[in-house]
Amino acid sequence: MNRVFAKKSRKLSIFETLERKITQASHYWQSSLSIRTVSFIVIVSVLGIAITGTAIIHQVRNAVFSRTVSVDIERFATDTQLAQEKFSVGVSPTTAQSQRVAVELVSSLYDPARELLGGVLLRSPNQEFSGTPILEPETATTTRVRSLVTPELREIVRSDADLGWQPVSTENIDNRKIPGIVVGKKITIPGSGDYELYVVFSLENQQDLLDVTIRALLVGMIGLLALLIVVAWGMIRFILRPIRAAAVNAQKLSQGNFDSRMRVRGSDELAQLGESFNTMALSLEEQFTKLERMSAVQTNFVSAVSHELRSPVTTIRMAGQLIYDKREDLPPALKRSAELQHTQLRNLDAMLSDLLEISRYDAGGMALVPQEVDIATIAQSVIDMADPLAIDNGVVVRMDVSGDTQAHVEPRRIERVIRNLVVNALEHAEGKPVHVSVVGGRDAVAVRVQDNGVGLSEEHAAHVFDRFWRADSSRVRKSGGTGLGLTIAKEDALIHGGTLQAIGELGVGSTFLLTIPRSPGEDFTQPLPLEVPEPFVVPDMHFQEEE
Repeated sequence: MNRVFAKKSRKLSIFETLERKITQASHYWQSSLSIRTVSFIVIVSVLGIAITGTAIIHQVRNAVFSRTVSVDIERFATDTQLAQEKFSVGVSPTTAQSQRVAVELVSSLYDPARELLGGVLLRSPNQEFSGTPILEPETATTTRVRSLVTPELREIVRSDADLGWQPVSTENIDNRKIPGIVVGKKITIPGSGDYELYVVFSLENQQDLLDVTIRALLVGMIGLLALLIVVAWGMIRFILRPIRAAAVNAQKLSQGNFDSRMRVRGSDELAQLGESFNTMALSLEEQFTKLERMSAVQTNFVSAVSHELRSPVTTIRMAGQLIYDKREDLPPALKRSAELQHTQLRNLDAMLSDLLEISRYDAGGMALVPQEVDIATIAQSVIDMADPLAIDNGVVVRMDVSGDTQAHVEPRRIERVIRNLVVNALEHAEGKPVHVSVVGGRDAVAVRVQDNGVGLSEEHAAHVFDRFWRADSSRVRKSGGTGLGLTIAKEDALIHGGTLQAIGELGVGSTFLLTIPRSPGEDFTQPLPLEVPEPFVVPDMHFQEEE
């Protein structure tokens, strides 16, 4: 049993290794233009060389064998004519004389020096002749030659006044297969009737010549293919060198190294590519420098204005607070003005705080002060704090907790993120429930806030964390706001090494998912999925009428 399991494991390991090798080769093929180009050149070259070589070999083979067959047939015709004359030399030859001439003729047909592999003299069948036929001569080669003579060839020889022939495969003295031809012609022997003379010609020399030619051609083709590969590889490397340089420099540009430049040589198309890239890099450097300067000025301006406004706003708030505390002693019109003034001063103070916070993020001066806390407890305190807003909007907030929700975070920032998400959900829930889920995973804690309000489109979800962006600028916000809340929440999540994501569907609802690693900056797996909330279904209400 263990042996079978080990064999299956070994087969599985081999399959996985093969699959991994195929994946690596596929990745290397897709990521290397040089390999693909050289492979294409090699394939086309091999096909071209194979077609050309096949055509050349075919032409050479036909030329060599056609010429050789013509010469052999002509020689056989001459030998046959001489043999016919020998049989007819006497006025009335005896059977013994004809037999002797036949034996001498068949014996002379074996001569390897003349490429003759033997012959045979066969009596034509179905003859009406009253004379004395001679015996078919037997030599060491007649049996082999007789086996090469087919009934079709004999039929051609008997029915045709001229000779007939056909190609065959035979053996030489070393028992090696060689090509050859069998040629036959009808002979009339006086006093004995009609006979058929067949002889086998060897084409071994021509085959050897053709083999040498093919080997030389193959060596030349292989050398040509190797030369093509070397030349193609060199040319591709030469052509792709500036393209690779452009890719490396483009990567440096994407990393902020705007002084990266390409070396320009000559004035050809590749040099034009380098000049165009350098011009683009210079333009990007100038634009980035200008934008960086403008951003620094803007950041400094926002920070300075926010700081400068803190003192007068604080003074105005103190004065406004005194008026607000005495609002019951004021006439109704002044009382309403005092309440509006108090609300707007609170909004102005929150806006200044948000502007100062985002300017600190822009300046890169934020420092994290983490401690071990329970994120579920923070979420519950946020929900309790937002209870007046939930009651005012007619929204029920449900919360569920699962897993270990302890994490090493800065409580103030996490509380601010969750507060932004919960308040945002309460403002857009349109009276429907808001669901808050806090789930502790293996290496992270997630807080998901879902509502079934107006929802978010894909475009809204892509811009919801942008500064001062609102999906509907005409919407009345009961809690005020600057449009920086979700932007700051995103920065608070990022400073912990976490993520803040949004998704939604118009008319169905929206989902915001905060995922924080248990320790800042560590890798983590999301314990909760980011998905559109289920559509809200109004529960059926059954009332029983009083009797």
